[in-house]
Amino acid sequence: MTDISTNATPSPYQRELLIAALQDHARRLPTDVNGTTIDLMRRRQWIREHRADGRLLGTGTSYTGFTHFRLSHLGIRTAKKYQRIQLAHTHTIGTVAAYRPNRTKRYQDIVAIQSRPDRDGNVLALSGQYRKLITVALTDLLPAPPAAVAPGELTNTWAVMDQRGNWLLIVEGDTYSAARRAAAATPDAKARSSRVGGFLYRRLRSREIPCSFAELHAAVRGSA
Repeated sequence: MTDISTNATPSPYQRELLIAALQDHARRLPTDVNGTTIDLMRRRQWIREHRADGRLLGTGTSYTGFTHFRLSHLGIRTAKKYQRIQLAHTHTIGTVAAYRPNRTKRYQDIVAIQSRPDRDGNVLALSGQYRKLITVALTDLLPAPPAAVAPGELTNTWAVMDQRGNWLLIVEGDTYSAARRAAAATPDAKARSSRVGGFLYRRLRSREIPCSFAELHAAVRGSA
């Protein structure tokens, strides 16, 4: 017999519900979900019914009060999987994001994403504060505040930087790979890359050039 909880793929709506519940401190499903969706998610073992006091329904004495649904262990794993996929599509290589490793504190860094996520959902990013590559979790990234992003739409123009975020050259490419090929085709690229410890890349916005990454970070700190 097929285990539908393992093999089933959530619909876009179910993914939204799973991620919304994952972001709730008690892992509770939103209250406005229709009964058909709840029944399906229960059969797939993504959610379990709980009493008003938080205890799992069916444990202890009989209960006739209000109930609600929370993510099961399988539901949490499934939600985290699709949350990482969603965040990976949002925070692609070359884009700028706000990094807040602890949402309860005011610490915030502005980073430029430099790698695809690993199996744990972490990416390499150039830190605007420390001027070096750091490893960050996708779940700790937020949209960059307006002061950190130059006006205009994202373009196919890329800033090629050293490991400290200093601009070295500007190249064109519709993808990260194309930008890397364009940088590699420039004179003396291989020697320069070895000298600076490898290139870093960031996709620019239409009205950003020639604003530097350091200037963007300074603007954010000044607006805080």
